Amino acid sequence: MSTPVPPLPPTDPGPPRRELAVAALASLLLAAGLTWPAVLHPTSRLVGHPGNDAWNHVWGYWWVADELAQGRWPDHTTLLSHPTGGSLYFIDTTQALLTLPLQLIGGPALAYNAAVVGGLALSAFGAWLLARRLSGDAIAAGFALVAYGASPHLLGQAYNGISETVCAGFLPLTLFALRTLLDRPTPARALALGLLGGLTMLTSWYYGLFAALGGLALVGWQAGTQAYAVDWRRTLPALGGAAGIALATVAPLLLRFRGSLEATDALVTRDPTFVRASLLNHNITDLLAIFVPSQVPSPDLFALYGEQLIIVTYVGWTALALAGVAVVATRRRREWSPWVVLGLLFFLFALGPYLNVGGSYVELDGRRIPLPFLALFELFPVFDRISHPFRFVLGFALTVTMVATHGLRHLLRSQPAPRRLAVVAGLGALVLAEVALGSPAPLPLPTSDAAIPQAYVDMTEDDVAGAVLDIPMTVPNLERAVYTWYQSAHGRPVPWGLNDPMPVSLLQNRLTAALIRLEAVRAQTLAPHLPELDLVVAGRLLARDGYRYIVLHEALVPGFKRENMAAVLTGVYGPPRAYPEDGLLVWTLPVPGAAPG
Repeated sequence: MSTPVPPLPPTDPGPPRRELAVAALASLLLAAGLTWPAVLHPTSRLVGHPGNDAWNHVWGYWWVADELAQGRWPDHTTLLSHPTGGSLYFIDTTQALLTLPLQLIGGPALAYNAAVVGGLALSAFGAWLLARRLSGDAIAAGFALVAYGASPHLLGQAYNGISETVCAGFLPLTLFALRTLLDRPTPARALALGLLGGLTMLTSWYYGLFAALGGLALVGWQAGTQAYAVDWRRTLPALGGAAGIALATVAPLLLRFRGSLEATDALVTRDPTFVRASLLNHNITDLLAIFVPSQVPSPDLFALYGEQLIIVTYVGWTALALAGVAVVATRRRREWSPWVVLGLLFFLFALGPYLNVGGSYVELDGRRIPLPFLALFELFPVFDRISHPFRFVLGFALTVTMVATHGLRHLLRSQPAPRRLAVVAGLGALVLAEVALGSPAPLPLPTSDAAIPQAYVDMTEDDVAGAVLDIPMTVPNLERAVYTWYQSAHGRPVPWGLNDPMPVSLLQNRLTAALIRLEAVRAQTLAPHLPELDLVVAGRLLARDGYRYIVLHEALVPGFKRENMAAVLTGVYGPPRAYPEDGLLVWTLPVPGAAPG
């Protein structure tokens, strides 16, 4: 005779609507304050430093919408890497789709800014909701709202212009949904967990991995220490159903993403050699940078490579201190113990393959000290594509804020609500001050000018097809990406890829090679004798290769270099059209085979 299934426990009503509304409003205000003043100019300014990835990402929002408008799924483009093009999966396709209505209303800059501001707000709200569920204290959970929503790592990602990793709110929401399912398994909660888990992965493959690891760890902890508190006969099928929903949600785009990386004409690749070089030489995690306050990032990519990107792993001592209170002073260990274990897991993975302290690898008997991430990198296919292990610090920061909320609840348990609210507000202000003064993350966040010069708009009136070559060409990759953003106005191909080095085709053409040399040399004047025939022939070859315009950005090159480059181009193509208000000179290349004049 089978054992009857026990009845479900009473339904947890969850936070009252008023609490949810207040937390949502506080999250939006926090996100607006962190991104001020971009929220006042959502169509003309971009959140993020102009020398970073913001241009590539806002271009991606435009490209996804443009491809869909033409009835194509965005997985291949001839707009980049002219004249060949290639396969491409835009890494933030999900948010480009979610913000598509806003783009139709106000353009890609609005959609991108909404994704960044909304990502920060959702992160704050998700952390509050999870902390509220774990602690039962809506006021103490307000600390998690600020500490996670304004965590230095998240602000560093916003500074870098990487919109998909700013969207870190689905991670705590997924763990919240898991917790509610373990408390009371129902089909609705299984559906919510599956959809949230899928969205977590679709918005960021990294955060999807964090959610999967976190979910396995929390379920394992529950089964190993408090199995009696869960109705496993209902819970296991519900967990299986949630996993199936998440997999069905993720699989189509995951397969397209994987296919784009493995295509022979892939514009973005993640081969093991590239990933390993990134792990060891660029995306390094300094152990001290996690705990030691400093406004200088370690590693300092600007000092090492001239890059404006910043690696921010600082967690903050306000949250760590409150977490310490929870561990030392509270007796109900079952409430915070699984989060401490999960935090240690994320912390170890965040350190990367080898121990690095103070910006240098620590060696023992002449060998670097390996860490757990290295074993996973070598053994599991998923991990061998991870080139940014320092992003695991976000999972560590989330777990620290959850434990810190328990500590704060313990400290304030006997205080009246107004005093508790004042203390939490003061601690939130302290967190923001610590971020601004003790971490590399800048407050306020910088913005980039998204205005597109008139020259590119005028190109749309030209019926002759052809690519656009912007010069100078030796601008750092991420700064040069603004040329790609201008494509959202003119819609013509460009030779640049995404974060790629100089295209070989430009190095091989005698005219563009000469311009590249002029960008590099210090000679004040041109050589008395130039290979005019070679330059003219090379100029015609550019036209035959499909180029229609060459645009010189006067502000990006010193005066004498600008004059020399303009003289060469004028000698080949004739006088340019000047746009003095934007500091641009535009040469129109002749149509191949057309009669002169």
